[in-house]
Amino acid sequence: MVTNTKKDFWIIGSLLFLSLVPSIAGVIRFLQIMKGDVYTVENQRFFNDPIPVIIHIIAVVFFSILGAFQFAPGFRKKHIVWHRMSGRFLVCLGLTSALSGLWLTLVYPRVPTDGDWLFGIRLVVGIWMTLCIIAGFFFVLKKKISLHSHWMIRGYAIGMGAGTQVFTHLPWFILVGGDPSGIPRDLMMGAGWFINFLFAEWIIRKDRK
Repeated sequence: MVTNTKKDFWIIGSLLFLSLVPSIAGVIRFLQIMKGDVYTVENQRFFNDPIPVIIHIIAVVFFSILGAFQFAPGFRKKHIVWHRMSGRFLVCLGLTSALSGLWLTLVYPRVPTDGDWLFGIRLVVGIWMTLCIIAGFFFVLKKKISLHSHWMIRGYAIGMGAGTQVFTHLPWFILVGGDPSGIPRDLMMGAGWFINFLFAEWIIRKDRK
């Protein structure tokens, strides 16, 4: 039997590891915007209208890191007051992340590497994440803690899609090289969110048994 301490270690460690690459990439992007350097055709939209992407980066980084400590059962029981207080911030950060992501999708010009499918996928993902977090908040107000946990797991899993996308892109980088574009990029991006969606549902079904 795995002890709560070991289980917490693996849950928190795995989620922090998954958030590492997108967090580092977000910080680098943030610094580039602040300095105004590394200006390219692909990131031109960020420099032309930096506020939405800065808000998105900050929300995603803190959402992914803070959320890593919310789903470890032993840590949660030991620090229940912290869990409740940080959970309020997590809801705000998650909604900010999802809604700013939708804004970036709808308002920013599309980059050349994005295919036609990715626009629709991002809309579905952003709307689903928003609904999951709202549902999670609604159920905690109703004191339905199990349902609250399940919907927050779903919302967090979708929010962590960028971490999984590192691995869905890895075979392309190894076998083909260079940055993918068009349908291959759309499929690899979508696969990251879909894998997290399936994993979240597996965790939820396991918890119900």
